[in-house]
Amino acid sequence: MRRALRVAGIGVLVLIGVFLVVRAVVEVAMVDPGNPASYRDDWGGPSYPGVLLVHAGPGLLVVVLAVLVLVRRRRDRGR
Repeated sequence: MRRALRVAGIGVLVLIGVFLVVRAVVEVAMVDPGNPASYRDDWGGPSYPGVLLVHAGPGLLVVVLAVLVLVRRRRDRGR
């Protein structure tokens, strides 16, 4: 039972992480930094860096944490 809950929890975290990364990529691709009207009313607006921080920041954080976990696992396996 404990193992099933752990697997389910990891699955939920992976889904949330994938969502945040995809959301970051879509936000960067869809917002035109030269056209303030495309992001003025978004969270973090009216500035482009604020919009990127709010929308792409969590995705970037997920990628950084995933890399850290993978590096740590690889290092621990070498021991």
